[in-house]
Amino acid sequence: LREAEAPTVVYGSSAGSKSVRRRAQVYISVFPTSYSDNCHGECTLLRRWTRQLIRGTKMRAVTEDDTGLTVLYESPAPSIEYVSSTPFRACYLAVADTFPCDSIIAIHGIGAHPDDTWCKKVDTGSSTERYVNWLSDARMLPAVVPDARIMRYGYQSQWFGDEAISQKVSTVAQRLLLNLRRDRKVRYLFDRDDGLGAMVDAQRSENEWPGIFKCTTGMAFFGTPFRGAGGLDPTVMLQAALSQYAEDQIQGAVLNILAPGNETLIDLLTYFLETRQGEGKAYIACFFEQKSSNVGAILHGSPIQKFVVDETSGCLDQSEWTEKYSLSRDHFGMNKFGRPEEEDFQTVCEVIKKIVEGSPGLISTRNQEGNDFYVQFQLTGLRVAGHFVARDAEMEKIEEHLLPTKAPDRQKIYILHGLGGIGKTQLTIAYARKHQRTYSAIVWVNGRSRDTVVQSLAAFGRRASVAGVSQSTPGMMQQAPDMNAEADAVLRWLGLGKNSRWLMIFDNVDRDVQNDEDGQAYDVTSFLPAADHGSILITTRLPSLGEIGKSIEVTRLGNDQALELLSNRSGLDPSLSDMNKLVQRLGNLPLALVQAGTYMRETKTGCSKYLDLYQKSWTDLVAETPRLRDYENGSIQTTWMISYNRIRHSNPTAAKLLQLWAYLDRQDVWYELFLPGSAACRECEWLQKLTQSEIGFKSVIRSLLAYSLIEAQQHTESYSIHPVVHDWCAETISDGNDDLKTIALTIVGEAVPDDTEAAYWVSQQRLIPHVDRCIRQIGDSDLQSRLGDVKACSIFHELGVLYDDQGKSAEAEKMYQQALDGKEKALGPNDPSLFGTLNNLGNIYTSQGKSAEAEKMYQRALDGFKKWDPNNLFTLEIVNNFGTLYKDQGKHTEAEEMYQRALDGQEKAWGPNHPNTLNTVHNLGTLYYKQGNFTEAEEMYQRALDGKEKALDPNHPSKFDTIYNLGALYYVQGKLTEAEKMLQRALDGSMRVFGPNHPLTLQTINNLRLLTATRSEQIEEIHPRAHDRNDDESATNQTSTIITLDRPG
Repeated sequence: LREAEAPTVVYGSSAGSKSVRRRAQVYISVFPTSYSDNCHGECTLLRRWTRQLIRGTKMRAVTEDDTGLTVLYESPAPSIEYVSSTPFRACYLAVADTFPCDSIIAIHGIGAHPDDTWCKKVDTGSSTERYVNWLSDARMLPAVVPDARIMRYGYQSQWFGDEAISQKVSTVAQRLLLNLRRDRKVRYLFDRDDGLGAMVDAQRSENEWPGIFKCTTGMAFFGTPFRGAGGLDPTVMLQAALSQYAEDQIQGAVLNILAPGNETLIDLLTYFLETRQGEGKAYIACFFEQKSSNVGAILHGSPIQKFVVDETSGCLDQSEWTEKYSLSRDHFGMNKFGRPEEEDFQTVCEVIKKIVEGSPGLISTRNQEGNDFYVQFQLTGLRVAGHFVARDAEMEKIEEHLLPTKAPDRQKIYILHGLGGIGKTQLTIAYARKHQRTYSAIVWVNGRSRDTVVQSLAAFGRRASVAGVSQSTPGMMQQAPDMNAEADAVLRWLGLGKNSRWLMIFDNVDRDVQNDEDGQAYDVTSFLPAADHGSILITTRLPSLGEIGKSIEVTRLGNDQALELLSNRSGLDPSLSDMNKLVQRLGNLPLALVQAGTYMRETKTGCSKYLDLYQKSWTDLVAETPRLRDYENGSIQTTWMISYNRIRHSNPTAAKLLQLWAYLDRQDVWYELFLPGSAACRECEWLQKLTQSEIGFKSVIRSLLAYSLIEAQQHTESYSIHPVVHDWCAETISDGNDDLKTIALTIVGEAVPDDTEAAYWVSQQRLIPHVDRCIRQIGDSDLQSRLGDVKACSIFHELGVLYDDQGKSAEAEKMYQQALDGKEKALGPNDPSLFGTLNNLGNIYTSQGKSAEAEKMYQRALDGFKKWDPNNLFTLEIVNNFGTLYKDQGKHTEAEEMYQRALDGQEKAWGPNHPNTLNTVHNLGTLYYKQGNFTEAEEMYQRALDGKEKALDPNHPSKFDTIYNLGALYYVQGKLTEAEKMLQRALDGSMRVFGPNHPLTLQTINNLRLLTATRSEQIEEIHPRAHDRNDDESATNQTSTIITLDRPG
């Protein structure tokens, strides 16, 4: 217990009879005056007595039943003990490595009751008084350290009155040690003052008190006057006591130790600090008060506010193993907590939990000191992040598998795999630093190549003085066989039977051993010690290494973690809205965030400006970013270029696919996407190899997965790539490659499905992001000459169809116009394919309200078809479209004539239930609605719907147009229930088939909002954008608002 020897402050809290509850707590700290044989000074310190004491009220007596060790909470497992002393305000924790759990022992101070000390009165909202003991209450400390046994140690400590006892710290310390030795389960403990003396005695007399000092792993001191209690004058305190008690009822000498500069106090502190030399020091936490105490009220009734023990006196000098914490309380309330939500309680619990979790490692370190296997951990050569953001979930998984307490009799292997720059190395460094005292040695191996592995092992062997390893630093001329032999010696050393608590880390094992062309690739298992013990942690970009042990993929940071990292690195406020946008754009990737933060800090650039530069000048921005000290490769470019170059040599097709990916969307790439384009690009050998079979495609994909450059989306059988890796591909390995642009445009154009294919709308939805990306990346590139005019025109026409079906009329018009211009130039004015483009362009103009342009396009198409083939059935579609044009122009007679003409021809050619026939029936219903013929309109809509439900897929897009218009018709007829039912069906289908941004979806949402206010809140949640549409129109013309969508045939 000597390690806890620093003077400790103790609170005596009351929780017993009503007379005790009315009494204020007594806070006492005990300090051994001396620990040598010839030192007999008193070492008790009066911290505080209550007004009731001054008035003559006696504190609750400490009986024989109150003394000794008492279990307050029993852990589920056999216990090891921690010692916590707080009445002194010192908590001591100790652990033994021979027991499966820890024990915490709380020790009160002089003048305090062993149980009342830890109790706080809480407000129950009634006249009933309730006291909470935070050591035993199930919601408090037991909930924080459920596997620890919690005890308290009690002793006679009153220094005044009838129960006054003459004590020395050495006497109390000896009794405490005897109790610990008597109960081997409670081997270790600490207390306030007496624990301090006990620690010194236990350290100096290891034979008499075996194991106690060695197994004491931590102490927490609450307001302990290491350098005296400046807020309490011993003379005044003694006079106050003499006014109430006879002189022989007072042991006043103990008060001298309160005086700053007291020699006994200085000696005690000196002896205690001497116990903290060398490795394996116990963790010490010093808590200090932030509020002054009404000392005057305690001593003589006049209000005098003072700090009893200020920060300077109450804290030891900070070091790696000694820390200080503030508590927003006065001196007399520091050790009393009533609710788990109290901030100060949570602070104290975090400290205790930290001690508990670090105890096994500390015990292990102490056990290893002085033996042949202990090697101090060093960070030399490691690039440690200055602003590491905790990754608790990943850390817990590593700990769950790798800590020596987990299956100690077998070798444990854990693999962290993930994209380069995702933070694997920094996470590993954090684990090693956190648990360095858990392991006898940590062997850090640079896994970049076989040579670096051998060099790392040999270097460790020299540092650890392993037999068979030369102790001289190798020169440039050292022979490889010599270093190989030294590496083997280290592996044998790790395999020794008694050397079982080491951690071996292989960092950056990124070379694929299956790549025969890589001479530096190696099998990492060939460098694992043969013995079945120890812990091995491997970081890699190769998920395949998961075969040799447990593994976890290290993924991108959570949003809060990413904001914290960027804020720390840039120095900017994480609450800025622009920072959140930048974090999302960088895909929460640690390397990208660190690179961005470094540039922003050094150039004083804000988030918004950096985001603008990133999107406009990626290459220049990244090139100007300073090299990162805490990442070995220094930047994004070099990090992924290493993987790319290895892929390029081992699987050129995979490298080509990665280049091509720059022109496709980063998400949802699947095998069938490439098949139509491959058929149109026979001359492209690597694309033919990619699509030769699905097994071959997966083999190529495996090469990219092997380096964690892409991710698999198993629920869709597709693959995706991180957004920043996608940017890197576009700016670094694919920029300006016209061949790739040509192939990409061909792939997306040929992949547009025909509307006769099953569930074609699903394929369209998947394809749209790839088309958008391809068009943006190609920009103004002139690919028509490379593709050939005919092929280019066909692709542009298909892309126009895709955009048209998705309600993107502006994009569709642009594609159709490019197709039309090319066809007129390459094929002349009479080619049949030209007529289809004219018709479709006319549909776009109709939807845009450009009637004159639409009529011109339709007439050219109709004349062309009639001239080319008077009996061509496609003319019926053009006639139908003329009907729609005339309807929109208000020419209802002409419109009906056109619709009827088209319908007659379609029924004759295809039958009454053909999709084209049903579309014309639908359009006739719309015309009748415009004319106010609601009965005829309902008949047409119902006929169209019945036919579509029989002939088409349940999710066919055409079906929802009819459902929508039928709902609109019901609305104007006043059939609100039927209208709501139909509009909801239309909305559900449109959301499912088209998504939230399609015109049909938006119009249906708006009209449902108009239909019933009771459903407005639900619809708003589905898509808030619907609020912004047609508000002015709906107020004056509900009919025209409801009926807004007609799909040309």
